[in-house]
Amino acid sequence: MSLIESSKLLEQKVNKAIALINRLRLDNKELNERLLMVTNHNEELQELLNKTSADTAVIEEAITSALESLDELGLDDLGTFGTLDSEELEAAESFTIEGSAADVETFENQEL
Repeated sequence: MSLIESSKLLEQKVNKAIALINRLRLDNKELNERLLMVTNHNEELQELLNKTSADTAVIEEAITSALESLDELGLDDLGTFGTLDSEELEAAESFTIEGSAADVETFENQEL
């Protein structure tokens, strides 16, 4: 191999190295931009998570307070108060379904 051929081969290799370096620089720049975007997005998500956690804590506190208020009322001893057995449910359904509301006495037209 002559000196001229060697220098041309070296020039080609240098040009390929320069092209590779330029491509790597562009890739690096793009990756840095994407990293910045992902970092910003992660910060936004963290803020949202912190806000959600704070909201959850407030909701939990409100529920706990409401449960404590209900406990203070002593409603545990009511048993089956307010529950209907199957016959009462059937009567209620037939009343509302069949439209027998005319059977209900009202006090609208009576003097009190």
